[in-house]
Amino acid sequence: MEGEEIRQPGFESDVGRESGKDGADDGAAAEEAAEVEAKSAEKTEERRRERLKRRIEHWIEHNREHAEGFRRAAEEAETLRLHEVSEVLREAAKRLEEASSLLEKASSALEAEHGD
Repeated sequence: MEGEEIRQPGFESDVGRESGKDGADDGAAAEEAAEVEAKSAEKTEERRRERLKRRIEHWIEHNREHAEGFRRAAEEAETLRLHEVSEVLREAAKRLEEASSLLEKASSALEAEHGD
């Protein structure tokens, strides 16, 4: 009997075998896990889009505040007869407004592309 494998009825190994029911359960579980992962990724992407939208809106408002400050400083420079300084500050305000316009286009594109 040495070297012989002893087999007893009812003790067969299922290692390497997949029963039909267990296989179906495994497939359903994998499908459910994939669905949960996809929804999670979708929510993460949605949060990232929302965060980007808020950042763009913040930059627009921030630029408007700075542009207004530049115009006030330009007026002050005029009263001090610093004409070149005034002119440069007005140009800076104008360029910030142009940047804000581009940011507004980006915000609109974000809404159009994703229906936000």
